[in-house]
Amino acid sequence: MDRYRYFIFNQRNMVVLGLFQIAFSTVCVVSGFIDGVFRTESQLGKTRAPIWAGMVMGVPGVLALFSSQRKNPVLVNVLIVASIISCVAILIIIVYSSLTLNYGEEEELSSAPVHVIHTKFVLNKVVKGANVAMLAASVGSAFVVLVIAYLGCRSLPCCSCYDSVTGMVSEES
Repeated sequence: MDRYRYFIFNQRNMVVLGLFQIAFSTVCVVSGFIDGVFRTESQLGKTRAPIWAGMVMGVPGVLALFSSQRKNPVLVNVLIVASIISCVAILIIIVYSSLTLNYGEEEELSSAPVHVIHTKFVLNKVVKGANVAMLAASVGSAFVVLVIAYLGCRSLPCCSCYDSVTGMVSEES
C-alpha cells in the first residue's frame, strides 16, 4: 500500500497553492525590475537581489503543479527541499525591501527645476510602492511555501501520520 499513499496528496490544494506561489514570485520579479530601473544608483540596488530571489521563489510553485499531477516520491522530496530554499530567498527579499524603503532615495533637490522635483517625487513613490509590494508578496509567499512543504511532508511514506497497512491517515494524528 505504500505506493498508494501519494494519492492522498490533495491535487486541488496543491494546484491552488502552486498558482499562488507563482503569482507571488511574479510580483517580486516585476517589483524588482521596477526597483532596479527607477532606483537611484546604490550598492544595494545594483545587486538585483529581488529579481533572482523572486525567480527562486517560483520554483516550489512549479514543482507543486507537477507534484499534484504525478505522485512521485522523488518529486515530492525535491518540492520540500525547494520550499526550504525558497524560504531563504523570501528572507533575502524581506531584508532587501526593508532596507531599501528609504535607502538611497533622499536627495537634496533645492536647486533643481520644479518638473525635476516632481519627477523625482513620483519615481520615489513608485520605488517605495514596489518595495512594499515585494514585502507583502514575500510575507504571503512565506505562508504559502510553508503550507506546500507541510503538505509535501505529510504525503511522504516516512511520515508517521499514515497507517502502514491501509495507507490512510491514522486517527491519532
